[in-house]
Amino acid sequence: MTIRNGGTPAARVHTGGVVEKTLGHSQAEARKVVLVVEDEPAIGQLIADAISDEPGYFGIHVAGSAAALEATQHVTPDVMVVDVRLPGMSGFELYDRLKKNPRTSNIPVLFETASGVDAIGEFRRRGIATYVKKPFDLNEIVAYVKRLATGPDAGSRPASAPLPRA
Repeated sequence: MTIRNGGTPAARVHTGGVVEKTLGHSQAEARKVVLVVEDEPAIGQLIADAISDEPGYFGIHVAGSAAALEATQHVTPDVMVVDVRLPGMSGFELYDRLKKNPRTSNIPVLFETASGVDAIGEFRRRGIATYVKKPFDLNEIVAYVKRLATGPDAGSRPASAPLPRA
């Protein structure tokens, strides 16, 4: 999968989740990395492309939790957008594993869900305040991602902390 950088390939995520950098070091560091974990390819790519269209951001789409864990071994994203319902390991299980790892415990996470009451109960149990319901407004996801990536405590705020008011 290609990560776009202003319409040109910035990096490639291969099937095994390995990130091959094809972008100059300084250019990659200037961008906020957003890892989109979504098993529906069209939805995941749509979100990643919308994020990549924003100046200073690029999105990486991976299809599942195992690929997300592999990707975080090579890249520490500034924000993650995670679907609740993923095959194998759910988005909640992925979140719990990320929280246990000191290297990934402070990555802000925005959840997306088509689930109703069940997911809301799990959000509350974990203290998660940042989620959007499907069908979602793509602009809303981009706005949330920007706030999470650039908030006053970006990178050090627990992923479950409420978003600052715009």
